[in-house]
Amino acid sequence: MARTFHPNLRDILTDGNIVAIVAKQRLRAADGPGTPIFPPTYLGSDDRPTYCISLLDDGGNVCVVDSVQSQANRIEAAFMDEPYRSLVRRVQVTAQLPNAETRTLDMLQLGHRLADAAVTFSTLAEQAKAAMHSFGDGPDEIARLSPMSLLFGMWESRGEKRQTRIPRALSSTITARNVRVLRRMATFAGSFWSKDLGLEGKRSSEGLDPVPTGEALGGIMAEGEILRSATLNLVALRQNCKITTAVPVSPAAWYMFALALVAITVPSESYLRQGCLLVGDGDIEIRVVARSGKDENLTLDHQNILGIARDAARDFGVSTLEPIEAVFQTDRLEPSPTDKGKQLPGGKDKTARGK
Repeated sequence: MARTFHPNLRDILTDGNIVAIVAKQRLRAADGPGTPIFPPTYLGSDDRPTYCISLLDDGGNVCVVDSVQSQANRIEAAFMDEPYRSLVRRVQVTAQLPNAETRTLDMLQLGHRLADAAVTFSTLAEQAKAAMHSFGDGPDEIARLSPMSLLFGMWESRGEKRQTRIPRALSSTITARNVRVLRRMATFAGSFWSKDLGLEGKRSSEGLDPVPTGEALGGIMAEGEILRSATLNLVALRQNCKITTAVPVSPAAWYMFALALVAITVPSESYLRQGCLLVGDGDIEIRVVARSGKDENLTLDHQNILGIARDAARDFGVSTLEPIEAVFQTDRLEPSPTDKGKQLPGGKDKTARGK
């Protein structure tokens, strides 16, 4: 068994021989072992829904229960509420909808983070572009607008030839080993049947007569372990935050490392989707992994890490940053052929270009 590792956290961040912090926890269905759970469905090669199950050479298989992207979204969502909300600047984009209503999304809710179209076509566009183009000099400006872009990655894939790519430093997945796919069938039965009411013919479309739904995916049974695994790639984080042994760790870099430690230890979401409620089946095991492959146990108390993150956010000046309320500007979009002549929310023509 690996011995417990008790270094100074700054040493972990700056020691080039340490390449990762890995956290793992076994999970189980909330209603007990042997219970079917429902992983996400994807479009299969035959254009039918399927689960993402990979066959292994030993005859076993691995099923994706929650993908890297979904886990990132769930971790980011945790920062929408206290005690985590104050660790990240509030940056929001509001769009006017055709029905005169508005929709507001936080930067933590945007799938492509700082490079999301919601930002690109908003009043935040120029500030975001300047922050991305300053990435070569340091992480500070991106950390002030969208720190999760430095943790979960970002790609400025549209627009100018000059593009910013930030590699993912924190990844997490939930997988199940050696699963068997189940099937389900169902029939809808109305409260009253047409024949009972003296009506002619079937009235299924009106909710009166039985409607069989046919065969469908019915979840999986995991004969092996269900495992949540999170990896903080310290090599990528050091690159993203411009951390080198020759230069002291900047407030921005320390802030990002503290956020990463919060993210890797934050209690995981249990309710993944309908039919998939997972709970812990053991303690979270955290290890530091060296370049040589040697790993050692690491004790990280979430509340202690949260305190470190609060101090790091304060030192970086997060509390002094004004919230940003950006506005999505539809007239920044190039008109498509089907849009010509249509009216934008507020009465603007889509063929007109605003400032």
